[in-house]
Amino acid sequence: MTDASNRDQLAIQQLVLLNRIALLAVQDLGALQPMLQRIVLELQQEFGWEFVACVSIDKISNEFVCRAVCSSIPTQIHVGYRRELGSGVVGECALTGQTIDIDDTRGHPNFVETLDDTLSELCVPVIHNNEVLAVLNAESMRTGTFRGQRRLLETIAAQIAGAIYTANLYSHLQETHQQLQKAYRTLENISQQDGLTGIANRRCFDTWIEEAFNTATQDGAPVSLLLIDIDNFKAYNDGYGHLGGDICLKQVAELLAYVLADTDARLARYGGEEFAVILPNRDLREAYELAERIRLSIEARAFEHQHCERKRVTLSIGVASCQPSANEDPQPLISLADQALYEAKRKGRNRVEVYSLVK
Repeated sequence: MTDASNRDQLAIQQLVLLNRIALLAVQDLGALQPMLQRIVLELQQEFGWEFVACVSIDKISNEFVCRAVCSSIPTQIHVGYRRELGSGVVGECALTGQTIDIDDTRGHPNFVETLDDTLSELCVPVIHNNEVLAVLNAESMRTGTFRGQRRLLETIAAQIAGAIYTANLYSHLQETHQQLQKAYRTLENISQQDGLTGIANRRCFDTWIEEAFNTATQDGAPVSLLLIDIDNFKAYNDGYGHLGGDICLKQVAELLAYVLADTDARLARYGGEEFAVILPNRDLREAYELAERIRLSIEARAFEHQHCERKRVTLSIGVASCQPSANEDPQPLISLADQALYEAKRKGRNRVEVYSLVK
């Protein structure tokens, strides 16, 4: 075969390789590490080099980081291996953005041996818009292994630069999206949280009661509601001041949350000194028993209230229950619980009264 034929054959082989690399580079732009692993494996299989790796640049730590590696012999390098930029031949290539082609590593001033008996090394920067994104690194146990391969590897580096840039951009966008989603969830939580007591607010209650009615309709189950009012709270505020009133509200909210901790009840601040407790799948008797438990817990805690007859903080609680039908409005249940609460206060406070809409 003539020299011209050999050159033509080599050119065809190189074009075929470049085409395969190009296909690998765009197979999955959302997964950089698997894409780079396929590329280094393809290069090792094509040329029979003992070691091929690809490292990326970590600007924050000023290091290069191994993202993909294929080695036919033992090596210290693994995915995640990192070293300072400028350190070793790979680090020098990453720092300078210049190809480094070493025929014989013996005596090379910046050579760091991570592969036993490496005698030749080729490092090619992957550059996009004048920025070094990565380095392709090949090593061999024979001298002069990479003669004539430099231009081909530089072409491959140029070919995959856009894919790496796109994958990095996609990863950054995903990370930004996740951060925005987290921030949105945080804001959503804040918007549904009472700023003073830390429990759910009225807006959250309105959402929860709708959800409870929808679920109860599907399951054919009851829903019960407690409306809770701190007795003589105006007198408390007048006597202890608004700061004292805030402390009282927080103490009551904490105790309510503690009592309800092991239940599926949903506690919210309904407004002012009122709290609401939604009880999915609880009938009137169960709701009444829980309301009594709450009332007795507050009474037993004996928060001081020198500005009322009992001299301690107490609760009045209205209880209502219903079994919702399709598209039923929760407002009648809320109104009945409110009527029951009014009745509890009318009858002397520190008591539980009930109403039922169960059909």
